[in-house]
Amino acid sequence: MRFLKWFIIGILVITTGILSFLLLYVQSSRPVYHGEVHTTKVAANVKVYFDDFGIPHIYAQTAKDAYFTLGYVHAQERLFQMEMLRRVGGGNLAEVFGSELSEVDAFFRTLGINKAADQSNALFFNNPTEQWQKDALAYMEGINHFIENGNMPPEFALLGIPARPFTTRDFFLITGYMSFSFAEALRTDPILDKISRKLGPEYMKAFGQSYIAGNTKIGNHHDSTLTANSKLSAFTDQVIKKLPVQPWLGSNGWVMSPAKSASGKVLLANDTHIGYQQPAVWYEAHLEYPGFALYGNYLAGFPFPLVGHTRNVAWGLTMFENDDMNLYREKEDPNNKEYYIYKGNKEKYTTRTEVIAIKDKPDSVITIRESIHGPIVNDVLKQLDSTAHEPVALWWAYTKFPGTALQVTYHLAHSKNATDARKAASMVNAPGLNIMFGDAYGNIAWWAAAKLPIYPAGLNTKLILDGTSGQDDILGYYDFDQNPMSENPPEGYVYSANNQPDTIAGILYPGYYAPHDRALRITELLKARNKWSVSDMKSITSDVTSMTQPGNAAIILDVLANDPVLVQSGEHKRSAYILKSWTGNHQLNDIAPTIYYKLISHIFESAMVDELGEEDYNSFVNTHLMKNSYTIFLQDDNSPWWDDIRTKEIKETRKTIFVEAFKSTINELKASSGVMDNWTWGSAHTLEHVHPVGRQAPLDKIFNVGPFQVPGGIETINNAGFHLNTSGKYPVSYGPAMRILLDFNDINNGLSILPTGQSGHMRSPYYQDQSIMYNTNKFRPMLMGKEYIEKTCTNILTFVHR
Repeated sequence: MRFLKWFIIGILVITTGILSFLLLYVQSSRPVYHGEVHTTKVAANVKVYFDDFGIPHIYAQTAKDAYFTLGYVHAQERLFQMEMLRRVGGGNLAEVFGSELSEVDAFFRTLGINKAADQSNALFFNNPTEQWQKDALAYMEGINHFIENGNMPPEFALLGIPARPFTTRDFFLITGYMSFSFAEALRTDPILDKISRKLGPEYMKAFGQSYIAGNTKIGNHHDSTLTANSKLSAFTDQVIKKLPVQPWLGSNGWVMSPAKSASGKVLLANDTHIGYQQPAVWYEAHLEYPGFALYGNYLAGFPFPLVGHTRNVAWGLTMFENDDMNLYREKEDPNNKEYYIYKGNKEKYTTRTEVIAIKDKPDSVITIRESIHGPIVNDVLKQLDSTAHEPVALWWAYTKFPGTALQVTYHLAHSKNATDARKAASMVNAPGLNIMFGDAYGNIAWWAAAKLPIYPAGLNTKLILDGTSGQDDILGYYDFDQNPMSENPPEGYVYSANNQPDTIAGILYPGYYAPHDRALRITELLKARNKWSVSDMKSITSDVTSMTQPGNAAIILDVLANDPVLVQSGEHKRSAYILKSWTGNHQLNDIAPTIYYKLISHIFESAMVDELGEEDYNSFVNTHLMKNSYTIFLQDDNSPWWDDIRTKEIKETRKTIFVEAFKSTINELKASSGVMDNWTWGSAHTLEHVHPVGRQAPLDKIFNVGPFQVPGGIETINNAGFHLNTSGKYPVSYGPAMRILLDFNDINNGLSILPTGQSGHMRSPYYQDQSIMYNTNKFRPMLMGKEYIEKTCTNILTFVHR
C-alpha cells in the first residue's frame, strides 16, 4: 500500500510538472503588446498602438516600414492560421496531420493551385518594381522576421510543425484556397448530372432553374459510372470537413447614398459569411504613413485587406457565386490510355508528378493527367479508378488566368474615387466577387467582378459537359463593361446577398446563387425607411426573420389539412398551430424553427435517399441549388420524388411522406426534449468556434470557444447556417465572419465586430473577448483618429531602428 501511495504521488508530481511546463511555455509564447522590438529592418521608428480589443494602429514614416510592421504583428497573432492556409492551398497537410490528410493533399494538388501559384509568382515577382510588389515583399519580410526572432505559437510545438519562411508564392496558395472554397460546382454538378442521366427530366423539375425543357441530356451509361462520378460531390464534402480552415459560403452587403442617409453621407454595411472557426477569419489592422491611411480586414498571410476603408473610399465583398468551374466527361482512346479523343482527333494527356510528404510515413508520389479542359479530378479518388470509368476533367477559371488578388486589393485601397475603384474591380479574374463601394463624395456602386465565360446557347453548365465534341467548350469571355453592376441607382442603395443578378447580354448568367431569402428581407427593410443611420442599420444585421420558410411550412400544413395526424396528441395539435402562426422568426425562445427544420429534413430525406443514396443526399441537400428549390419541391404533388423506388408494390404520395414526417418529427421531439416548452430554438441551435487542434478532447476545452446558444437560421440576414438533418440538433457551421457599419460622416469611428477575437493565441486577452458582444449583436469602434488613439491606447509596441 505504501508503494502504491508513493507511486500515485510520483505520477501526480510528474503530471503537475509537465502541465506547469506546458503552461509556462504557452504563457511565454504570448503575443507582445508593449515594449520595443529592435531591428535593422525599419528605416525609422514605428509605433504600434493596440486598442482595447487588440487592434494594431501602426504609424510609420514609409510604406515599407508600415507593411513590415503589419507582417510582424499579424504573424504574432495568426502565424498558425497563416501556416494552415498555405498548407491547404499547396496540398501539404499530411506532413503535419498524417496520412488521414494525404488524399486531401492529393485533391488540392490535382486542382492545380500549386501550378497556378508557380506561374503567377514567376510572372509578378521575378522583377518586383511596382509599389504593390514592394509592399507585399515588406509584409512577407515582417512575417519572416517574427519567425526568426519572435515567440512561436504553441501549435507549432504541439504538432511538430517546422518553422518555414514565407515566400511570395504563398500569397497565391492562400488566394487559391479562397477561390476553391467559393466553388459549388464540385458539390452540385456530379449529383445533378446523375439525376439528369439516371432519373430523367421529370426529376429535374424539382430544381426549377436547372430544368431546361428540351435541353436536358440523358445518355446511355451504366449506373456504376453515374455513381462513381457523383462521388466527387461526397468527396468534396469530406475534404472540406477535414480542412483546418473553413470555406466561404455567402455574404451580405449594402451601400446607401446620401439621399437615404440621415447624416447626408454614404453608409456601408458588410458581413462576409464563412465557416466558423477559431481563430476568427479576419484580422483587423489600421496603418498610416505620410499621405496614406487605411483600416482593413486581412486574411492570414495576405498583405492587403479584402475589405477596408480609407478616409476617401470604402469597400466590402460578397461572393458573386458565378459558375467558374465546369466538369467535362472525356473519352479515352480505347487502344491507348495515354490519349483521349477531342474533336475527332487523338490528343495526349499532359502529366505532372507531385510528391506529398506524409508525417511518419514515406512520401506519396502521384501522377496527375490533364486534358485540354483541365486535370482529371476522379484520378485522386481511391474509390473511383478513372481507368475503369469515364475520366472527368475540371475546367476552372482560376487556373486559366494570372492571380490578380494582390493588385486588386492594393488598388482598391489606394483608390481616390469611384473611377479608380471600378478600374481595380475590372482586374478581378477569379474567384468572382461582388464589390460593394461607397466614397466620401456621395458615390455608391456594386460591381460583379470576374472573368465571365461565354457559353454556347442553351448549355446547362450544372451538368457534366461533353468533353469530346468541343461543342460544350466556352466561346470566350465577356468584357467587364457587360458584367452585372449598378452605379448610383435612383433607388439610393445597392445591395448583394449572393443572389442571382440581372441579365447580361440578354441572359441570366449561370451560377450557384444563394436563395433570394436574404435579398428579399434586405430590400424590404431598406425600402421601409427613407433615412438611415448606422444605429438603425444594426437592426438589419441582427434580423433573424425568414420571408420564405413560413410559406414552406404553410404548404405542408395545407397538404395535411384535416388529416388525423394533426390532432394525434396535444403536442401534434399545438405544433401545427405554432407552425401555422409562425412569422419566420428565429429567436432563442422560438419553438417553430425547431419543429420546422426537423420536419423538412424528414420530408427531403424520405423523398430523396431512395434515389440518391445517403452519401449523395447528404452532400446535395445542403447546396445552394437545393435551398433554392425548397418551395418548388414541396409544391409539386406530381413529382416522382415522392414515390419510394424501394417499395415496388406501393406508390407513395406527397401526403404519405408529409404525414409520416410530421408524425416522426413530433414523436421524436417528445422523446428527446420532453415537454414542448423545452423545444426552444436556442437549445437546438448552438455555435462552437472549433480550433484545428481542438477537434479532439481534452484540447477542445483549451482551444475552442463556446458553445453558445445563438439566434438565426438558414438564409436569415443574420445567417446562422447549419446542415439539415433529422436529429433535431443543428450546430451552426457558418455565418458572419465580421459585421461592419460605416458612415462617411464619421469615418474615424466606424463599427465592427468579430465572432471571437483578434488573436489566435489562446492565452491572449483578445482570443475570445468579442464573442459575447458578437452573439448579442453589439459592436466596437474601428478607430482611425490619431489623437484619440494616442490618448486612450496604453499598450504601445515600438519598432526601433538600429
